[in-house]
Amino acid sequence: MMSSPAEQAADAEPTDRSIESARLPWRRYWLTLYRRDVLAAERLLDDMLARHRPQTIYLRLFEPALNLSGTLFATGRIHYRDEHFVTHHTQRLMRRVRRKFVPREPTGPLALAMGVGQESHLIGLRMVCDFLQHANWQIHWMTSNDRGHVGEIAQRLQPAAVLLSIGLAWAIEPARRLIADLRRRRYAGLVAVGGRIVNEDQSIVQHVGADLTASNGLHLVRILRPRFVRREIGDGA
Repeated sequence: MMSSPAEQAADAEPTDRSIESARLPWRRYWLTLYRRDVLAAERLLDDMLARHRPQTIYLRLFEPALNLSGTLFATGRIHYRDEHFVTHHTQRLMRRVRRKFVPREPTGPLALAMGVGQESHLIGLRMVCDFLQHANWQIHWMTSNDRGHVGEIAQRLQPAAVLLSIGLAWAIEPARRLIADLRRRRYAGLVAVGGRIVNEDQSIVQHVGADLTASNGLHLVRILRPRFVRREIGDGA
C-alpha cells in the first residue's frame, strides 16, 4: 500500500531526535512545503523575520532546507516534483526577504554571474549574489553562458569576479572550457565556482582552473573583503 504524503514526509524528515524540532525551524519550513502547506511556511518565515536579521533567514532557514531537499532528491527519497515545489516557493519567499537587506543600486566592484552548461537551478547563486550586493557589489546576470559571449562581456565590462554555478558533474567540463577561454582572453579577475558538487569535492576548483569557492554568500563576502575596497556594511548572520 502506498504511504500518504504525511507519512512520506515523516520518513523524509531528519530523524535526529536528540535535537528538538522547535530548535530547527528550517526543518519545519521544509516539511510544511513538502506537505504543500504554503501558508504555514509563510507564517514561519514571518515569525523568523520578526526576530532575526534578513541574512539569518538565508543562512538558517532557506539554505539548510534547500540542502535537505537536494539530499533527499539525490538519494531517491523524494520526487523531483517535491524538490521543485520547495525550490519554487523558496525563490518566491526569498524576494520578500531580499527587499529588506539588498540595495537596489550598489556602487562597488562588478561580478558576472551565471550557471554553467545547461544549469538552470541557480537559487544558490542567487543567494550568494544577494550577499555580495549587500556588501556593495554590483551583479551582472548573464543571459547566455556561451563561451564567446561571456568572453566578450568580460572584455567589455572588466568585472572584478566571475561567479559560476556548477550543479552536476556533467557541468565540470563546460566550466573548465569557459574558464580557459577567459584566461586566453587575458581576463585577470577572480573566478569563483560553487554548487552542490563543488561543496562535495573541492578539488574541482583547481581542476576547472578557478581561483576559489565558498560554502555560501556570507563566506564569499568574507573571502573577498580583504581583496577589494568597499563601503563598510555589516554582514552578520
